[in-house]
Amino acid sequence: MRLADLARLIGGEVLGDGNVEVTGIAESHAAGASDLVLVTSRRVLADAEASGAAALLVGPDVERPARSAVRVRNPRLAFALVLEHLLPDRPAAWEIHPTSVLGARVRLGSPVALGPCVVVEDDVVIGDRVVIGAGTFVGRGSVIGDEARIYPNVTVREETEIGRRVILHPGVVIGAAGFGYARREDGRYHKIPHRGRVVLEDDVEIGANATVDRATLGETRIGRGTK
Repeated sequence: MRLADLARLIGGEVLGDGNVEVTGIAESHAAGASDLVLVTSRRVLADAEASGAAALLVGPDVERPARSAVRVRNPRLAFALVLEHLLPDRPAAWEIHPTSVLGARVRLGSPVALGPCVVVEDDVVIGDRVVIGAGTFVGRGSVIGDEARIYPNVTVREETEIGRRVILHPGVVIGAAGFGYARREDGRYHKIPHRGRVVLEDDVEIGANATVDRATLGETRIGRGTK
């Protein structure tokens, strides 16, 4: 796409030739003749200008570069928007794999994507445009909101509530019992039952192999937009 069109997409100002064609985005050392390079400070400007890139993406504190560029107020946000546009995620295959196992009274939105060996227990509610990767377990009575993305090998224990647009990366465990014990008079530990639940509000993202334990009573709540 033309640099001028890209600038309109991200709310930036064209510096130089707006007709330069941009088809990708890359680091300075790997940039090709149609790539855009992100410049986050004056320190990296020289490397970017010496690269083979078609144009630069610069912030307000960078002087006018020697080659065509787009200047924006928030370079990292603009970088994310450019990535989403030029290198989009592979679209989901909206299907339920034949090896997936669905319990009784499961309610599925439309469309949904359930990968190989996904297990969904009884009374689970899954919203619209939800993607659940291979090997994931969703415990009974859990609710998963619209447009949630759950990557492979995630465990969602029973009675968990997951909001809209939540992202759970591979290996995440939501709703396991916390590490709570009472000590007996003889020194032995007695496990404290954890009867609460976990609530992840809208737009939460949990990184790979992280855990969010359920409360002893009540709920463990992760607020909206937490990363």
